[in-house]
Amino acid sequence: MASKTKKMALAYILEDLAKDNFEKFCHNLLDRRAEPRVRRKRVEGKSYLDIADVLVSTFTEDGAVTVAVEILNQIGCQQEAKELEEEAGGQSSKPGASDTAVPSVGATVVNTTVDGECTYSDTSPLYMPY
Repeated sequence: MASKTKKMALAYILEDLAKDNFEKFCHNLLDRRAEPRVRRKRVEGKSYLDIADVLVSTFTEDGAVTVAVEILNQIGCQQEAKELEEEAGGQSSKPGASDTAVPSVGATVVNTTVDGECTYSDTSPLYMPY
């Protein structure tokens, strides 16, 4: 759908996330250390449409797609990240990025199952599930 704006593409992708993945997305958005940061009150209890607005108003349309793709990949939703890049015109991919990255020692590994569920495992020797 070439006529879709980047903001609309963001909203559609966020709408299609499972509830727990949407919550993980919002948590990771709040946990970003890079500037500009998003304040908790702009995210908590908000709908996918509100979150799309927050992303665009905070990062601009191009930046919002880049940040969303980054977060989707972090939470193990690579298919959604790929769809967002395609629907938004592919402008959010970073040069040299590839799907063959290997986690570093102590990294959390996220796997997506066939039915779209995200699972986590930690390669850190100090990993303690809660």
